[in-house]
Amino acid sequence: MNKEIKNGDVYDIKQTVNGVSKFLWFNNKWYYFNEEKFSYLDEYEYDQEDLTQTILFNEYEDITLEKNIFN
Repeated sequence: MNKEIKNGDVYDIKQTVNGVSKFLWFNNKWYYFNEEKFSYLDEYEYDQEDLTQTILFNEYEDITLEKNIFN
């Protein structure tokens, strides 16, 4: 279980939402993350809190922290 989500963290949730499986936590909001289109980030349009809880709970331990864009 992840203890803390930090600004700039990128998580791969291992399932796609609108064709994307990686999400960026930036300034207290989730964004779809696509490295090729980094300058075209779209805000995650569904329940932000639900995605946060999914990542924090990580029931099946398959969600991974890929990187932090600030490191």
